[in-house]
Order: sequence, then structure tokens, then C-alpha cells
Amino acid sequence: MARNTILISDDDEENRVFLKSLFEANYHTALTGNGREAMEYLMVNQKDVALILLDMHMPVVDGRALLKVLHLKGVTKRIPIVMMTTELDPELVKECYANGATDFVLKPFVPEIVYGRVKNTLMMFHSKAQLETIITQQTAQIKEKNKELKAFNDRLMEVISSITEFRNLESNGHIKKIKAVSRILAEALGNYYPGDYDLPPERVEVIESASALHDIGMIAIPDTILLKPGKLTADEFEVIKSHTTRGCEILEQIKELQSKEYVDVSYNICRHHHEKYDGSGYPDHLAGEDIPIEAQIVSLADVYDSLISDRSYRDAFDMDKAFDMVVKGDAGVFSEKLVDCFVKMRPVIEAACKRFA
Repeated sequence: MARNTILISDDDEENRVFLKSLFEANYHTALTGNGREAMEYLMVNQKDVALILLDMHMPVVDGRALLKVLHLKGVTKRIPIVMMTTELDPELVKECYANGATDFVLKPFVPEIVYGRVKNTLMMFHSKAQLETIITQQTAQIKEKNKELKAFNDRLMEVISSITEFRNLESNGHIKKIKAVSRILAEALGNYYPGDYDLPPERVEVIESASALHDIGMIAIPDTILLKPGKLTADEFEVIKSHTTRGCEILEQIKELQSKEYVDVSYNICRHHHEKYDGSGYPDHLAGEDIPIEAQIVSLADVYDSLISDRSYRDAFDMDKAFDMVVKGDAGVFSEKLVDCFVKMRPVIEAACKRFA
């Protein structure tokens, strides 16, 4: 039986009634007035609960304390928890995220925002469950046949990257352009600089496929930060930057389905695609050729596509302007050899980006 109950825990009866009226048309609802009642309900009915709306401050047992207990019991891995609070104190927010909270909603409630947050969170957890089901059902038989394994992995990567695009509100063409440009640059480096880089066709294919996972860590970034329309605070930008390391944590969960080469390339791309050749990037401040070549390739592809795409804070640059910005270093520092290949392959790169625009 599918989970279809939203557990609402708030000591304010008016809030409980309001939230019940907001969701009862599409979900079953269960109401509790404090953390102890919520825990008692979960002990009996956890298998039916799809999401928990948990008030931060309540008598008897408050939301923070209950969240810690649920995190220690592993419940937060199975059930998303959205915290309700009157203000987003940075320290409390950090504590709650560390204890497995999925998102926050502010009081007084705005109905459309609360409903939208809950709906998006449920969609993400449903997608995650589908992926886990696919992996569980297919792993044994795929391991026996390398060809089937590759086909499954490619499809799995498409599903994961599609979820990432959905979270980032990006077009489906973004991942396709990243893959195409990464392949073009990798092939060019192998052809023009064979003595410097070991990039046979098989490795180019791996880089092309793994490039789709460069932003997989964005799945773990809360909507409140990822979709914020205004300028990010310093703390919020640190959370955004964590998508590089969070992505590697996600990849760790599926590494048994991949070859060692695929695991290594995916990890390097995910963790290091925001490093800069001059050492000014993140998360490890690598510089020069200490940055894995696959990460350098995907970094340039990602930067170029960002320049030629519309963003919430600016319109897209035309391809001539974007090309000049990359070549002149106005969009970040890249290796001379990589930029040389970018220049040599400009017509092919532009054609590929137009095809997937």
C-alpha cells in the first residue's frame, strides 16, 4: 500500500486545522500536538506516512528533539521532514539539516508555498524510491552481462540527471549540451595532445556519460536556497558549493553498479568541476594539472553552456561573446591546451549547442 498520510505536528490547533484543510483533498492527514504524540503515532503507523510537517518549537517534546531521534533511527532516510518555524535562524537551520530535515516553511503560512514545498518534496522522494526500486530489481541480472550493464547505467544516469535538471529548473538541453561539448573537447585533447593526455575512445565515452552527473549534488540542496530569486548570502552560497561533495556522497551509493574507471571519472567530475586552473575554485582549491583532466573538460563545457543560456539574473550571451569570454579568461581560467582545443573545435561545438538548444 502506498504511503499517503501527511503527519502534522504543531501545538497550535488553528495551524493544525489549517494544514489539514490544505491537504485533506489529496492526502490522508494525522494531527498531533507535540513531539511525543508524533513519535507514538509513528511507532504504529510509520509505513503509511509519506511526509512529516514538524513544528520547530512545541511543549513536552519539541520538533528539534524529535528530528534528532528520527534521524538516529534512520527515519529521515525513508520519510521527508519539513520543519515549520517563525524564523530561519542560521544555526538552527544548520542543525536541522544535519539531522536530516528536508526543507523549511515559514509561519505565518502562505498556502501556495506550503502546498508547493510539500508537493515538490514528495515528488523528489518518489523519484528516489523509483530509482532504488530500479536498482534493486535490475542489479543481479545486469552484472552478468556487460552490454546490458552499460545500457542500464546509461539510462540510470539519464534519469538522475533529469531529476537534477528538474530541481535546477533547467531545460533538458543542458545535460545534452554538456555531454556533447565534453566529448568534443576530450576527443580534441586526445588528438592534438596525445603525449599529454591518455584519452582513448573508451575513456572519452566514459567522460561523456559521466559528465551528465556533474551537478547531481544539487538534488541535496534545499529549495529555499536552490530556487531563491534574490542574491545568496555567504552561508547560502556555502551550501550551494557543497553540491560538489554531496554529489560524491550520492555517487558512493551506486558505485557497485559501475566499473572502477566510471566510478573514478564520475567522482572527479562531480567533486572538481568547479576548480579553476589558477587555484581559485572549490572545494579543494586545486590548481593546474592537479585538476583531473575530465573535470577540466566538463568545467569548460559547463561554463560555456551557462554563458549561452538564460539565467534568472541575466539573459544569455550570444555565441560570439561567450566564445570571447572563454578565450580571454573573462569566464574563468582554463589551461592553454584546453582553450586551444576549444578554439579549434569552435564550429563543431557551436553546432552541437544549437542542435540541443
